[in-house]
Amino acid sequence: MTTPSRPASMSATKASSSKSLNDYQLGDSLGKGAFGQVYRALNWATGETVAVKEIQLSNIPKAELGEIMSEIDLLKNLNHANIVKYKGFVKTREYLYIILEFCENGSLHNISKRFGKFPESLVAVYISQVLEGLVYLHDQGVIHRDIKGANILTNKDGTVKLADFGVASNTTTGVRDDAVVGSPYWSE
Repeated sequence: MTTPSRPASMSATKASSSKSLNDYQLGDSLGKGAFGQVYRALNWATGETVAVKEIQLSNIPKAELGEIMSEIDLLKNLNHANIVKYKGFVKTREYLYIILEFCENGSLHNISKRFGKFPESLVAVYISQVLEGLVYLHDQGVIHRDIKGANILTNKDGTVKLADFGVASNTTTGVRDDAVVGSPYWSE
């Protein structure tokens, strides 16, 4: 029997030892980004594990909040096997929570730190999937602009997912796409 989950746009509350967000219970921290923390979370209604990006609104200039909301709008419209799936968001007075697909294996950056250099055959698999995701994005008029190991996630079956669209641009909106952004000197 399936239990329908409520929409992810309701207010957040605090549990005694950890945060609870509607049908989601936040768990351990998966990492820290420029705007906040990312947590593993469990959907109490479905049992699905997700990633929740927590952004403290007091730390964000209003102009950048608009950019974050643009990232959410962009993610809502993307649907491809090699793009991390958007699940919803919750906004409270203090925080914005973006709910995303959870990728069990983490980033290629962290995987390579744990296991060392990848064999050429695996690199070919990963590159092929990254390119499939990029072709899809470009067909949608989206330029990622921050491709690096930390923004390429994998799930337990090894499927690559492009993530972190914070500096992405949409060519259909007329935004310049030749500016240097993201991690121009990334080498890890």
